[in-house]
Amino acid sequence: MLPERLLLRDRHGEQVVPRFLRRADLPWIERLLDEHERFVGNARAELERRLAEADPALGPPRKRQLAARVLAAVYGREPEPSPRPRELRALVFGEAAQTGRPREEILAAVGERVGLNPEGVERGLFADLGDRRGVAAPEARPSADEVLLRGNLLLAQGLLFRASRVRIRLLGNARLVVRHARLRGLLCEARSIPDGCELAISGPFSMFRHTLVYGRALASLLPTLPWCRSARLQAELCLPDGPGWLRLDESAPIFPSERPRPFDSSVEERFARDFRKIAPSWDVIREPEAVPLPGGGLLFPDFLLRDRARAEGPWLLEIAGFWTPEYLARKLAGYRRAGLSNLVLCIDAERNVSAGELPADAHVLRYRQRVDANEVLRALLDAAGHAEAPKLQQSGMSRIPVGGGPAHAPPTPRSESRKGSTCK
Repeated sequence: MLPERLLLRDRHGEQVVPRFLRRADLPWIERLLDEHERFVGNARAELERRLAEADPALGPPRKRQLAARVLAAVYGREPEPSPRPRELRALVFGEAAQTGRPREEILAAVGERVGLNPEGVERGLFADLGDRRGVAAPEARPSADEVLLRGNLLLAQGLLFRASRVRIRLLGNARLVVRHARLRGLLCEARSIPDGCELAISGPFSMFRHTLVYGRALASLLPTLPWCRSARLQAELCLPDGPGWLRLDESAPIFPSERPRPFDSSVEERFARDFRKIAPSWDVIREPEAVPLPGGGLLFPDFLLRDRARAEGPWLLEIAGFWTPEYLARKLAGYRRAGLSNLVLCIDAERNVSAGELPADAHVLRYRQRVDANEVLRALLDAAGHAEAPKLQQSGMSRIPVGGGPAHAPPTPRSESRKGSTCK
């Protein structure tokens, strides 16, 4: 968490505007990188003294401190040298106690025993102390642009850490953000809006305890926003100079998270590959638009399957790993509330985590290790009453009838290739 002095911001009434690093800051950031390279192998305390100097060439002091926080993670501390400082101190102090020789002679004698010169022995004596540890060289020197974006992300996260409540409006790839929020345990509600969804999230300052852990979880959400086609974040902040509103959108110059993986699991990836192979006339669309529920809420199917050769509506497919009968009952009830019966739910036969029977009206396919694409295609064609349903190959899957054909078609994505244009 950033200290108050590094929450660089301007105020326009209650509007809080982050004082982001800009392209005009790149020259001094480049010089800051040069200084870190120059001190690689030297004690971190020496680098800290250099950064504390009033040198305009290294940028404005508080902006410099913000960038230095980014570089502290890149240029970490070197591992403890060999011999370890604790062992080296024992040798030096033991030699001094036994011989009483001058300091220079003691360092030279110990150096001969451990294979170091006297200067190396002296440097290594207290090299396990934080500010004495050497500055480590990174695997690759970051660019000034990367430092700029990471510094801005750190600033935005520091401000968000002071939030009491947050709202995020998302268009395209909303599923990525919702999934991340739920995996991190955030108190989050999703509701549908035209062409997208809106998340309402409790902020750390609404918590009575665990605000540090929760704040970090909320801050980790920010780097996922640039992967959405459009994202509008609004947060109510509790700051020492009074409450305020922070507004960010997808154009904010912050460092994005790693590119999202196209599939959540190898089971999903293998199914998509197999189904495209056996059914080339079908579209297999990963993470289609979210299904809105009456009264709010959203469901996020894994796939939309659509036969281009027929005019019938598409099918939705979800693959569930760990599950309980109650979980499946709630999920199926949600799809019924949305007026959809065109759902295939594939469940792992070995991952039922509670006792109990499946709901009587469950329309599911069981699988073991992999979802059999032939079985899914057969189920879809059977449900639609097509005689040309393929003969099933041998597999470990047991089938429960899917039931009637699609009553209502879900929203149709605009294009599989333009995944960013759909809400997931």
